[in-house]
Amino acid sequence: MLNEIKIGYPALWIKTTEYSRVISSIVSFDFRDYYMIDQQQGFSKYVDSNWKPVLVEFTDESGTVSHVQTYDLSIAVNYIKKNTVSGDKAPTFLLPIHGKPEVNLFRYVPMVYQLVEKYRKSFWTDTMYEEMQFIFFSAFDVPNDYPNLFKVIGHGVPTPEELFHIVDHINVSSHGRFVNSETVKDLVKSGVGLTETDFIDYCLTSIVDNGILDPKYIYDRKMATVKQKGILEIIKPRLTFAEIGGLDNIKNIIKRTAFLRDNRQKAESFGVSPIRRILMVGVPGTGKSAICQATASELGLDLARTGISQVMNSFVGQSEANMRAVFGQIRAMTPLCVWIDEFGRDLSGGSSSSQVDAGTTDRVHGEFLTGLQELPEDTFLMCAANQLDNLRPEMLRADRFDKIVFVGLPSYSERVEILKIYLSGIDTDHEYDYDALARVTENFTGAEISALIKEVKFFVVADELRAINTQDIMNHAPNVKNIIWNKHRDMIKSMYSYALAQWDWASSEQQIDAQNVLSGRTVDQPQVTWKI
Repeated sequence: MLNEIKIGYPALWIKTTEYSRVISSIVSFDFRDYYMIDQQQGFSKYVDSNWKPVLVEFTDESGTVSHVQTYDLSIAVNYIKKNTVSGDKAPTFLLPIHGKPEVNLFRYVPMVYQLVEKYRKSFWTDTMYEEMQFIFFSAFDVPNDYPNLFKVIGHGVPTPEELFHIVDHINVSSHGRFVNSETVKDLVKSGVGLTETDFIDYCLTSIVDNGILDPKYIYDRKMATVKQKGILEIIKPRLTFAEIGGLDNIKNIIKRTAFLRDNRQKAESFGVSPIRRILMVGVPGTGKSAICQATASELGLDLARTGISQVMNSFVGQSEANMRAVFGQIRAMTPLCVWIDEFGRDLSGGSSSSQVDAGTTDRVHGEFLTGLQELPEDTFLMCAANQLDNLRPEMLRADRFDKIVFVGLPSYSERVEILKIYLSGIDTDHEYDYDALARVTENFTGAEISALIKEVKFFVVADELRAINTQDIMNHAPNVKNIIWNKHRDMIKSMYSYALAQWDWASSEQQIDAQNVLSGRTVDQPQVTWKI
């Protein structure tokens, strides 16, 4: 924004709901003269850190000349042109647009057209452009009728420094009654991503409810606000890698990434940058979602979760706006670990999009790629997909993701780890035979092993009111019909073949086992019947 104001770009459009904060930020750049027409104050000029009314000359029907206040932009512009002399700073007019811009914008468009044309001519004639500059402020996007007239600039939420000044102001004005000096850093962190208005509101509400500025109170209110919007959910992750069986390669990648993030300057001195974007592809139920949560824990970040289906909307243009809003919220609240689920299912795009959904998927696809490229350095992105058949090639280019990692069916030793995790909380003296259980659950996903344990618990406890044992699980496992290996064997083999040729593997043991999966090898299991 600063550069555009400096060069005097004729018409800027700043989308914001915080007019006062953004205007205060702009007038702090003391290299232009700033004017404004306000609905209450009328035509005014920024002088000595204050907005002062400007009176224009008016002649009535009798010829009497007086100086009056005006609310007419054309009169104000003519006054500025008439009273600007050589050596004066170039003028900038700040124009807040209240309500829908279509209602009010039409009256300014002719003047904007003239300024844009003069700006162009000044370039081709090698003359200095010193004409009027208009900066429009609106809570809405530029109307579709005027896409080429304005340079659109997004103005973000307050920086941590601005949030600190708010907290400091409350502290000074209350003589230290409501601010604990030890929590100031946490207060600022809790407000990252909030507008100035919301942060002040939550601070004052915290004082009313708690008698003090409480970082947790403000953070919880912020999370509730984000959740209400329905397109982005932010949580504090609780799952860790210790609660995930196997998958040694992906754990190793994330742990190395965490180390490099913690030692960023030292790493950069060796020309090394932390990984920032990972795409995980794999069999459904094999732990991709769990890895995303555990990654956030390992990196010490909040987890922001969204899915493409949450973004898609039946109203024309709303899906694209939702996608922009998702990335805008991510940028505002970074550092974050961002988890985008359903990646392959709902972001396929393709030639049929214009026929099926009037091109909505194509446009969302474009907004996603733009948002991906503009992610801040401190944002760690993980996308999870079960298949990538329909994704465009540009989505999988090398510069989109640092790594594409395949997650397959758990190996024998990984099934042992998974079984130990799910059986560890059972209050029993029984010693489980993990070797036998790992063999009887061959080709089960982690999610299916979890479902198996839950189902066995249900039947045994409901029938005999006792803890389950090895034999209970052995009896029931062969009768589980609805496992993904039985239903989609050809799909899984196809994924394994492609992964061996194209992708990294989340597990070294799964990669070794790949040929067994492709050959369809199974372990003979005893034919037993579940007793009800």
